[in-house]
Amino acid sequence: MRDKDKFLEVLIKSNGHHNTIDLGAQIGLDENETMEIITQLLAEFKIEYATNGVCDYSLMRSKKQARKFNS
Repeated sequence: MRDKDKFLEVLIKSNGHHNTIDLGAQIGLDENETMEIITQLLAEFKIEYATNGVCDYSLMRSKKQARKFNS
């Protein structure tokens, strides 16, 4: 999904300076589409819920941590 890749890219570049809804809007997504992408990224363990500036999500630190959540 292209939007998911774009969203992940702007999330990384944002470095916590924008909230997730604003990041989605920057690439042309509405709130529902943004939340759907966030849900997918969480399920894939690419991001985690962790306050990072004004953003509520950040990149997963490592695959090892992702496995810890699955057990």
